Amino acid sequence: MRIIKLAVISFLFFFVLLTAISLFIPSHIRISKAVNIGSSSSQMLTYVGDTTTWSQWHPLVQQLKAQGRQQYLKATPLAKTDSTVVFQIQYNDQTPITNGWQVYQFPSADSLTLQWYMDFHLKWYPWQKFGSLFYEKTYGAIMQQGLENLRQRPLP
Repeated sequence: MRIIKLAVISFLFFFVLLTAISLFIPSHIRISKAVNIGSSSSQMLTYVGDTTTWSQWHPLVQQLKAQGRQQYLKATPLAKTDSTVVFQIQYNDQTPITNGWQVYQFPSADSLTLQWYMDFHLKWYPWQKFGSLFYEKTYGAIMQQGLENLRQRPLP
C-alpha cells in the first residue's frame, strides 16, 4: 500500500511540476518563412489564394493527393487584401491552423518577398505546450518546401 501511495503522490508531483514549467511556454506561436520572388510575380497572392492550385505547390496537399486523402483537408478563407491572404486549414478533426501569406514589395528593389506564416493557439495542457517546441522542425520544412515550389513555378 505504501508503494502505491508513493507512486500516486510522485505522479501528481511530477504532473504539477511539468504543468508549472509548461506555463512559461507561450500559448500563441507563429512560425514564419519567407522567400524572394522576381518582380514579374505580382499576381502571386491570387495564385496562392486559389485553393485549386494548391496541389501544384503546397507539399501537404500534394502528399494527401498522392494518398487519395485530399478530401480530409478543409481550407476556409478568413481574410484577403491586396497584400495578404489568410486561410484556416483543418485536417480531419484536428485543431485548425491559421495560415497566412503576405507579399512585401519595396519600391527601390526589383523583387518582392512572399512570407508564409502559421499561427498556433495552444491550450494550457503540458503535452500541447511541450509538443509545440517541435513545430518549427516539422512545419518549417513543409513551409520552406512550399515557398521554394512557388518560387520555381511560373505563374499562369
